[in-house]
Amino acid sequence: MKKIGIIGGTGNMGSSFKKVLTDHGYSVMVSDENSKKKENEILEKCEWVILTVPIDKTSEVINSIKTKISKEQIFSDFTSVKSILIDDLKDCDFEIVSCHPLFGPLNVFEGQNIITIPFKKSKKYKNIKKVFKNIGLNVTELKSFEEHDKYMSLIQGMTHFSHVCFTTAMKKLNPDLDKIMEICSPIYLSNISFSSRITGGDENLYTNIIMDNPINQKVIDLYLETGRELFKKIKKYDYKSFKENFIENREYLRNHIKDMIKQSDFLVNKMAEFKSSSEPSKQTKGKE
Repeated sequence: MKKIGIIGGTGNMGSSFKKVLTDHGYSVMVSDENSKKKENEILEKCEWVILTVPIDKTSEVINSIKTKISKEQIFSDFTSVKSILIDDLKDCDFEIVSCHPLFGPLNVFEGQNIITIPFKKSKKYKNIKKVFKNIGLNVTELKSFEEHDKYMSLIQGMTHFSHVCFTTAMKKLNPDLDKIMEICSPIYLSNISFSSRITGGDENLYTNIIMDNPINQKVIDLYLETGRELFKKIKKYDYKSFKENFIENREYLRNHIKDMIKQSDFLVNKMAEFKSSSEPSKQTKGKE
């Protein structure tokens, strides 16, 4: 891969990939919505054309450029929802390797995860995997757009929805947030931190992730139904069945629970370190 082009390359994710790829010796060209001349140059000269634009713009941009991509080129989109692109890509005669970086804009990619979906692959596909591995990414291949969206409905859809619900309910309760931050232990503070991370992010991105994945409605409905079932146990003070469900959940997670607890211990300890280092000393408070 001597020449890589990123359409939408001046945004946060595109800029991160441009920097890391350039740092590893790759030649990278970028364009945005205001540089059509540069976009045409990418479509004409680059071996690998990457599209990283907002979810709700992806289909529109694909349809505006797909007739300009040749059979000798490879095309990749970096969008978080895949099923919505099937009709746009199914008749294309160039190689398509759809990708999903499972992280936000970063300067260091080492150890991060990326999904690849060889929608239409040839021998060139191995070159893309090689580039990702060269810049430190862990590559997981999925079979189809539908498989991707099935996993993302849990990893992203239900999780983000849960954080939105948590923050919205907290807003309705309207507690003293300063007091909450003061008395929270690290494990509970980490939940507020992750909810705040979502809330402080791009509302367009998270709205599209939750709204556009066609599997999300079914999964979120199951989540709400499960919540109602568990709440019935609470209303009835049904300690026995609630504990039985708890133990069944533990059995379900048995192959991973020890490692997950170790990881959460690491995060909780780091949260405690962060909270300790960010709090002013008593002596400083007195001077204020």
